[in-house]
Amino acid sequence: MFPEKKKARPAYLSRIKDSRADEIYINVLKHLTAHKLYRDPSYTAARLASDLQVNVRYISSAVALATGKNYAALVNGLRLRDACKMLRSPRFAQMTAEEIGLLAGFASRQAFYLAFHRLFSCTPRAYREGQETL
Repeated sequence: MFPEKKKARPAYLSRIKDSRADEIYINVLKHLTAHKLYRDPSYTAARLASDLQVNVRYISSAVALATGKNYAALVNGLRLRDACKMLRSPRFAQMTAEEIGLLAGFASRQAFYLAFHRLFSCTPRAYREGQETL
């Protein structure tokens, strides 16, 4: 019937070479994880760009090209990874799910529960108790 149209690549993604985007993305991950900066709720893409001496738009583009998501989703993914480990660890058994969310870097209980539910379709408590439906 109708010829399929290719989706045009957004302009901001076309302004950076793939090899440069890969390099930036690797540096972003290294920097965020080596110093656990994702646990700081006030650590923004702009601060990261300043630390890496890269334009913030390049960071956004590199993350989008590598993951298909934005910087906030990348950071929340790292936070959720840590939160999941802590929720299941006996070392953190005395802490509430809310305390773990804040320790993982979420700015509020609501932000933690919302991000957690979006990814796992259950509450942090249900996950901790092994009742998740993954």
